[in-house]
Amino acid sequence: MQIDRQSLEKLLTLNDRQLIAVINRLAADSGIDLSAFGVSSGDVKKLRSALGSATDEDLERVAKLYEENKSRGKS
Repeated sequence: MQIDRQSLEKLLTLNDRQLIAVINRLAADSGIDLSAFGVSSGDVKKLRSALGSATDEDLERVAKLYEENKSRGKS
């Protein structure tokens, strides 16, 4: 998955249920099970705010971490 400004903007257009589904999938691809965290609607609002204020440097860092974690999960 490419994590860039355009992808981020598309994520922010999703409704809450869709956004959480995508986040759960990304986490699972990295070997993380988020089901135990019980994400609330307030958490989704905070997440949208954080995603909306992410800089290009933040996106580059997240993309790098995602690829590293994904690689570790496959070894």
